[in-house]
Amino acid sequence: MNRKIYFRADAGVDIGYGHFTRTLALADMLKDDFECTFYTVCPTPYQIEEMRKVCKHVSLETDTFFNDFLELLTGDEIVVLDNYFYTTAYQQRIKEKGCCLVCIDDVHDKHYVADVVINHGMVNRNKFSGETWTRYCLGLKWALLREPFLKIKQEAISNKQDNIIVCMGGADPFNLNRLILEHLFGRIGDKKLVVILGIASEIVETEFPGVKFYRNLSASNIVDLFQQSKVGIFSSSTVCIEALVMGMTIYAGYYVDNQKEFYHYLTGNHYVYGLGNLLSSSFSMPEKLDFISPFDRSIMYGIKERYIQLFEKL
Repeated sequence: MNRKIYFRADAGVDIGYGHFTRTLALADMLKDDFECTFYTVCPTPYQIEEMRKVCKHVSLETDTFFNDFLELLTGDEIVVLDNYFYTTAYQQRIKEKGCCLVCIDDVHDKHYVADVVINHGMVNRNKFSGETWTRYCLGLKWALLREPFLKIKQEAISNKQDNIIVCMGGADPFNLNRLILEHLFGRIGDKKLVVILGIASEIVETEFPGVKFYRNLSASNIVDLFQQSKVGIFSSSTVCIEALVMGMTIYAGYYVDNQKEFYHYLTGNHYVYGLGNLLSSSFSMPEKLDFISPFDRSIMYGIKERYIQLFEKL
């Protein structure tokens, strides 16, 4: 019988969809070798459909999810946590159950007692506090990519059309898609503008004739759009990694603190053109979208196999 893995991540307008999406991507990589179950609080119909494609899923209650999840553990599970509110004390309670623990990290603002810490947005081990046994899986060779992006071949990223894609995340609480459109609309010539809208985006689509809008796209749908596009304008999140593996030229900014470090990692390596703080009153787009990135896609080859080997050793 395959070993059990319990995945724990949420999504919503307040926290976005990044935690949910990348943790579900990890479950998808591991589902054929482990018995996977995904636990989340009050999932939307979109989340339910995405989880259904991958593994069993269980809905938790908003007011009691901390303790309810702990009570489900018997000690023989591997637990994967992805959110900011899992304190060192909560991690310790999971370890005391006898479980192996994996934490997906963004901000390394706490001490980890986990067996493994994953952060695909940085490579500096010295910024973490952990136990002597904690292993760190850092950088883009541990990118939490969804399955359609793992399958991309070199031939799929050539012969792109002159399209520009804008995506400010699964929630877009600050309506940044509209901000970018206002900066680009009417000044990009014959290039086609495509916008992937978040659930909180407030755009009257008729205000931008000729722009193609999409909502609630699957990973396969996004791959199709990225294959047709040369340029992407994104927030500094997992969508940047997905676009990099598709060979796109990327312009990226940040709008919350937990995106800053990943933003500096991407810009510091010249993987993306930095737009800075997207909420700044001085924000502007460059006159020409002609940035060239030296990114080498080969560093992300073999991600699924690495994760299977990692979890088999826990």
